[in-house]
Amino acid sequence: MKKKDAAVPEGGLSRRTVVQGAAWSLPVIAAAVSTPIAAASLLCTAAISTTTATYTRLSATSAVFTWANLFGDGKDFTLTLTAVPNGATNMTINSTNNFVLDSGTQGGEAQPSVRLSLDTADLRNIGGGERVTFSFALDGAPATVDTLSYKIKDIDGFQAVDGLGGAERVYVSEGTGTYNTDWIRGQGTSANPWRPFTGSPNVEVIPTSAAGNVTVTAPAVSAFDLTFVANNSGRAVGDRPNQNIWVGPFSFTALNPACAV
Repeated sequence: MKKKDAAVPEGGLSRRTVVQGAAWSLPVIAAAVSTPIAAASLLCTAAISTTTATYTRLSATSAVFTWANLFGDGKDFTLTLTAVPNGATNMTINSTNNFVLDSGTQGGEAQPSVRLSLDTADLRNIGGGERVTFSFALDGAPATVDTLSYKIKDIDGFQAVDGLGGAERVYVSEGTGTYNTDWIRGQGTSANPWRPFTGSPNVEVIPTSAAGNVTVTAPAVSAFDLTFVANNSGRAVGDRPNQNIWVGPFSFTALNPACAV
């Protein structure tokens, strides 16, 4: 004899109907709660340094730092460096050493820093050099970083014939700098660049000394320029050494734009 379903009040639902309905609803509930969990696994900020990045020198005028999959979304974060000649032709970009990542001791520390190197083409006092653009990007799109900090190391050189300080001069489009005023002067602008003080204890800074360093900080930036120039230093005509500074490491807080949506 065929069993009958349990009695159901008029207008009500059978127990079987309720169970079936509940079973169909479970995947919907699971899908609803899985999305926030996946989103929460992505990083919104990352405090990083170029000491943890992969560095690729593409040429004497192009290089890039890369942090693979920085925020956990498969996108790479990059800091790209691009150099162009700046101003006059008395100084030219050194093709062998410019943009080499150097971990040797410079500026009183052994930290991986990018070398900027200029060749002395002639002794005119006209401030030739290079302008380096630093650009931050996430998956190729411009990105803003916070609390940027880095060092410009070994600003020195024989006193230039313009009487304003040593041969090497540096200025930036973003940020402010702190330094040892016994050795360095200036505000880091094109009109008043950081340069060796006319009364500095010596014309050259040894690699184990931080005397020729400037520590630069900027609160928020997506790109900036650093210009390195050199003036005629009063050396003999046959004495034309290349001029070098080191820049880095760069530390900052990277921001994930997806978290602002």
